Amino acid sequence: MTHNDEYKHDLLALENLFKRYYKPLRAYAFRFVKHKSVAEDIVQDIFFELWTRRESIRFDEADSVKSYLFKSVYNSSINILHSGSMKELSSLDGIDESYAIENCLFANTTSQEQSLLLKELETEIASFVETLPTQCKKIFILSRVHELKNREIAEQLEISVKAVEKQISKALKELKKHLIKKELLFIMYLLQSIIK
Repeated sequence: MTHNDEYKHDLLALENLFKRYYKPLRAYAFRFVKHKSVAEDIVQDIFFELWTRRESIRFDEADSVKSYLFKSVYNSSINILHSGSMKELSSLDGIDESYAIENCLFANTTSQEQSLLLKELETEIASFVETLPTQCKKIFILSRVHELKNREIAEQLEISVKAVEKQISKALKELKKHLIKKELLFIMYLLQSIIK
């Protein structure tokens, strides 16, 4: 098996683990931290840690991986509670998948593995953008590709800032659904952890 084959095998194995355990682990973390976005962050960080340690962990040993995941989530949750950082994290209430997608779009990475993941994600995002209604597509590209502020977009298109915000929000929500459908939301989460 070549290095590239091993990489693809590991990525598929981890993606399957993510699909199987993400929701139960998030619910488990939530039992301790009582905060949805913090629980999500904990689980995403644990999966990223699992990915970075993939050479020393056998993904095909289901019981040991499951035990590792739940123990890691427990330890991370307890550490966060003991650190007293939950008060600081209360400002994260509004953070959701759309925020994660925003931070991931068109990000620059350098390593070969990150580039492979990013290329697949960017190709799917570009394909999705082409399906957006004309005005929504134009606003999304001006915002995410040309990095114009909402006010600048509103002035350029002679519409209200609220209309711009609404279209961007709509595009991001639809993009999330699209990535879930294509089973690429896991890659987006993984990249988000990599480029933090």
